[in-house]
Amino acid sequence: MGIRILLGLLTILAVLLLTFVLQYVLPGDPARSIAGPKASPEVLARIREQLHLNDPLPAQLGHYLAGAVTGDLGTSYAKDAPVLSLILDRIPATAVLAGAALLIELVVGTVWGTWEALRPKRSWLLATFHVGLLSVPAFSLGFALLLLFAYQIPLFPIDGGTGAAKIVLPAVTLGILGAPFYANVVRDSMRDALASPYVRTAVSKGLRRRRILLRHVARNTASPVVTMLGMDVAVFFSSVVFVEKIFAWPGVGLLQTEAFADLDRPLLTGTVVVVAVIVVLGNLTADVTRMFIDPRVRTEAL
Repeated sequence: MGIRILLGLLTILAVLLLTFVLQYVLPGDPARSIAGPKASPEVLARIREQLHLNDPLPAQLGHYLAGAVTGDLGTSYAKDAPVLSLILDRIPATAVLAGAALLIELVVGTVWGTWEALRPKRSWLLATFHVGLLSVPAFSLGFALLLLFAYQIPLFPIDGGTGAAKIVLPAVTLGILGAPFYANVVRDSMRDALASPYVRTAVSKGLRRRRILLRHVARNTASPVVTMLGMDVAVFFSSVVFVEKIFAWPGVGLLQTEAFADLDRPLLTGTVVVVAVIVVLGNLTADVTRMFIDPRVRTEAL
């Protein structure tokens, strides 16, 4: 576990270095972006002094890392507010959407994978549906669902924002696209468990099929599913930007697209840093959960 934590910290450090390069090394004048094209030289000089832009590059990096450690990710050019506070205001909406989408893909993927694992032959219809979902981009499915169930058949609102009715389409978009991955993991894990010696022993003892599935097979299937959940945090944030934009869901993804449109480098890079921290914490949480579920993981950790 100590090695995983160290790797997580190194990942966050690498992201901080990358965002520093994006903010201070790439062409463009941060002071001009803040003050506007008509700012006087005196105003630009004062902003550069406040941002330490006149310092040597290593000193600028030191100020940037020190600020990031204390939670100071800078000030948004467009919104004139601390970057961290803007992101924290949007995280609850993204967390609710993530929870709903993960629940959908976990339930659908588990039922789907269990169905295929317990059948002698794989259904060609499900296999075709599986490949089709893996080929569909998130924004294409989102637009299709919005067109069908909001415009053609007005079952859900189209004005954006949060709420029970407004979360259905974005959650289904993210959840359905992730379900095939969980179906694969569940199917393969269950088939391996069903072919294992301990399951054959349980069958020879005359144990009921339901008890074998719940006590022996499900427990061994849970570990790779939890690992998949940890990795899915990173995959989720790569798709949530498009989905939140399509459905005007006021989360971190929509904030990121707004920052990109406004050329707001501190806000844009701040979202990248916060998402990296969330991804690392998600993977560490998945590792800890696996240690409680699967005794073999605890043995490997020791």
